[in-house]
Parts: sequence; structure tokens; C-alpha cells
Amino acid sequence: MKKIFLIALTSCLLASCANGQKAEKKVELTAEHKKQEEANLMEANRKWAKAASPEEFFSFIDNEALMMPPDKPVIKGHEGIGKTLKEFQSLPGFKITWEPQEVFVSKSGDLGYSVDRILVNFDGEDGKTVNLFEKGVTIWKKNDNNKWKMVVDIWNVDPTINSIYK
Repeated sequence: MKKIFLIALTSCLLASCANGQKAEKKVELTAEHKKQEEANLMEANRKWAKAASPEEFFSFIDNEALMMPPDKPVIKGHEGIGKTLKEFQSLPGFKITWEPQEVFVSKSGDLGYSVDRILVNFDGEDGKTVNLFEKGVTIWKKNDNNKWKMVVDIWNVDPTINSIYK
């Protein structure tokens, strides 16, 4: 009887492990498809950088996205990001431009990140333009409509760079 019980228990455990492995196995992109997704992500980031209207700008941002600007607390969601963006835009002469330097897409193709260089301009107290060169990392996630959306954006000043282009 003990032997039958042990065999049954072992069979159940093996079946359970096999089912768990099947559930965890994800589809991996081919090398060619991964390369295409990285190109798509690079293009999405560049389009986001050139967004002409608030609606277009926010179309690239997930509703629950996090932004982590320098010297400020974490900002969550469209409302908080919009409020912070208005603060930045209230600075005389404010302008921001960025260029993604490289991107990476996960093997499953639903998560990626970009490494960016950023240039922030605004008028200083003396009336001269201040140029802040910054570096940043943006995490992107594919939404249900297969569109890349920014989910986390963090950046800070980097005095060692003097251009947003390599």
C-alpha cells in the first residue's frame, strides 16, 4: 500500500511540475523579429520626443506610468505627469529634446528599455540660455493594442556629455 501511495504521490508531483513548466514557458521572438521590435521601439521613442501636442505626448505614456525627475518625488500617472510638465514648461525659454542612444527588447517582445540623452534648455536668471545635458533610462511595455507605452522614465544631469547625439 505504501508503494502505491508513493507512486501516486510522485506521479502527482511530476504532473504538477510539468504543468507549472508549461504555464511559465513564454514564446520567444526570433532574432529577426526581436531586431524589428527594437527598431519599432526606437521609432516610438523618437516620435514621442517630437510630439507636438499634449495629446500626442501622452499617447506614448501608460496611464499608470512613473516619472522620476531629478530632485523631485516619483510622479505617477497622466495627471501627475501633466502637472509636472506644466511646471517645467512655465520656466522661461523651456525646451526639451532627447535622442535614444540604444534600445533593448525582451525575448518575449513585450518589455523593453531605451538609454537616452536629453538636452533641457531654459533661460537662466541672467537671461542667458542654460543647457543641461542629461542621461536617462525609459522602460517601455507593449499594451493590449500592441503599442509601446512608456511605463517608467528616470533621468539626471550628466556633466560629461555635451551632445544628445553620439
